[in-house]
Amino acid sequence: MYDSTVLADLGEQLERASEYELYEQAFEDAGIAPADIDSWEAFQEVPFTEPGDLKADFDEHGPEGSLYTPGAMISFSPLGDDLAPMFDTEADLEYEAEVNASVLAEAGIAEGDRVANTFGYQLFGTGYLLHRGLEALGAEVLPLGPGDSEQAADTIEQFDVDALVGNPSFALKIAEAGATVDTFVGAGEPFTSVPGYREEVKSALGADTAVDYFGSRQVLPIASETAEEDGLHVTDEYAIVEIVDPDTGDPLGVGERGEVVVTHRRKEGFPLVRYRTGDLAELERRGDDLVLPNGVIGRTDDRLKVKGVKLYPEAVPTVLAGFDGLTGEYAIRVTRPDATDHLDVRCEGEADADALAAALSERLLISPDEVTVVSELEATGVLDERY
Repeated sequence: MYDSTVLADLGEQLERASEYELYEQAFEDAGIAPADIDSWEAFQEVPFTEPGDLKADFDEHGPEGSLYTPGAMISFSPLGDDLAPMFDTEADLEYEAEVNASVLAEAGIAEGDRVANTFGYQLFGTGYLLHRGLEALGAEVLPLGPGDSEQAADTIEQFDVDALVGNPSFALKIAEAGATVDTFVGAGEPFTSVPGYREEVKSALGADTAVDYFGSRQVLPIASETAEEDGLHVTDEYAIVEIVDPDTGDPLGVGERGEVVVTHRRKEGFPLVRYRTGDLAELERRGDDLVLPNGVIGRTDDRLKVKGVKLYPEAVPTVLAGFDGLTGEYAIRVTRPDATDHLDVRCEGEADADALAAALSERLLISPDEVTVVSELEATGVLDERY
């Protein structure tokens, strides 16, 4: 999957991670020595880091956890019902700025462009990290944050802003208030995985380009589109990405749908090794690039097997969002009449049932036996009545 240069960097990163109690114990329990990781197959024997592992570590070594690294910035990320601290050294911040500068340049933002940044700067620090990347690129940044959409729109128009970065839903509010830009970079919520959403945002903003950017606060960025709008290219100078079976943890091949697992290739503060994100995607190779062609299409948290195919209910909302007349509420019912699984999907609102069935079949990789559109659902969620 990755070449010898990446493996060499991974070896150094694992050595660095093993200095922290969380990984020292995990590697010891698994009989893993970082110096022995000399192949991609050997790396995939390294134990996963689960969100629950981080939660337990924070509980035992709170409030910083055993991955605490003295450095330049402490920000936070949601972890269950709590907020967990993230640590960045000055070297981390400089490298993240360098990586983000490259990614944002590929997305179509140029040196000298005026860019409105509507990500939050407080607590989570996402806006700050992207701000530093834009500065490293040579852009002129307006740190607007996720506040008043009308004020943001007025500022964008008054100062002839070239590009906007932020949540797609907030970008639409800014567009409704009258702002236009040439380039939009969207992140923080489902974007290009929602059919028609890119086109809606581009049209509203009058933009020539609208690209998707994927990352978590722990690993930012993981992947981003180029100005060609051609799928999320893995940022492999910063993040190593795998796709695994959510049930078994086994690695999946190119084109197979599974859970996104990420490892920092180079990180001093709060390094993550084989971290299970819970995000659902597919991976393909295009020349030297690894690409998530359909973006992030759901979550792996709730899943069931129907007719031998893994069904991820969290992938349904991105399909429903592509139909203007639907409310987004849905119900899935799985039964087994005559020893054969039967999949029934009911959606609330107004839409063509045949078009909806085709869209669901493409996204879920399984054709529902019945798709019904109703004005109001009596109950929502997933009901498995086979057992």
